[in-house]
Amino acid sequence: MKVSIYALEKLLKEYESNIANASKQLKDLDAGKITLSPLKIASVENTLEFSTAEYEKYKAIYDAIPEKEKEDFKNLLAVQELLAKESYYKLQKIRLKRDKNIKRNQRLEAMMILDELPEDVHFEDAQLIEVTNIIIKYNARESVELVAELGVIREEFDKRLEALKDKEDLKHFNFLDTYIPIIILHFSSLVKSIEETIILYNEKASATQGEKEATPLIVFNGFPKYEDWWFEELFQNHQAYFALYLWKDSIKKICITEQQQELWEKIFSNWLMIKKILNSKDENAYDYNFIFDDMLKKYSKIEEQLDTIAIEANEKQLLIEMKKTDFTKNLLEHESTTIYQKWKKSQVK
Repeated sequence: MKVSIYALEKLLKEYESNIANASKQLKDLDAGKITLSPLKIASVENTLEFSTAEYEKYKAIYDAIPEKEKEDFKNLLAVQELLAKESYYKLQKIRLKRDKNIKRNQRLEAMMILDELPEDVHFEDAQLIEVTNIIIKYNARESVELVAELGVIREEFDKRLEALKDKEDLKHFNFLDTYIPIIILHFSSLVKSIEETIILYNEKASATQGEKEATPLIVFNGFPKYEDWWFEELFQNHQAYFALYLWKDSIKKICITEQQQELWEKIFSNWLMIKKILNSKDENAYDYNFIFDDMLKKYSKIEEQLDTIAIEANEKQLLIEMKKTDFTKNLLEHESTTIYQKWKKSQVK
């Protein structure tokens, strides 16, 4: 009977998914959001009709099974999932040792991270390697702090997602759930690095105060605010591109060391990609997008400009800056032939 319960539950979920997808397509069609060929419309309607009939048929069978047996089966699954998760983390070091795609320095760093982790903090293999790469690239041996902070960020992120009412609408964002806490950690690490560098710089500069050529102190008042319309109009309005360029460049100037500038380049690319994806989903992503924005504000002082008067003033200043810029010249030197392009040419027979 346990196998039957498992199969029925899987069937019902498949039919539920088919019904939801077909219903959404027809709803969007009626609202004018999408267009479908007559053949495709007939196919969607047939899918909805068939899936609904099959769902009702198998649901009747499923409902006839005693609740005690279904409850026993769920308890068994919960135990099996717990054991599987424990086994996954228990064998993590063995998998790392056997994975030929992981470099030796990555493997050693990952092993040290696992030894330093608190008992109740775990990472999946891909997440562990992501943190390892950051530690290696930026020589950040403060792995306990990084891992602990990522654990706190991930826990808060998961709790806020879980608290949302319409969690079904967020299923198509699952691929971002892994990356967003890591990007928030990158932002947070950048801010701390800048603040620590400024403290050291100002300590040395203070020693020159009173001299004729005193070293000026650096005052860090946080990052400039970004504006929502940049993402909304990114592929429609050249002003959005220019505003993002100026914003990115202003933060790069705040970065003091070369490592901070390199980290900012990577952070900006990932952040922009995620913001553009979420903005393209309109109201379906409002809750998810807000959680991302709000946690960035909390952990890294990056926040959106919400003051209407300030936004209007910024837009006027943007137009002034654009008039002063000669767009017939490249602002930065660049290589038309990339390393990848050279490699690709070598593969063409």
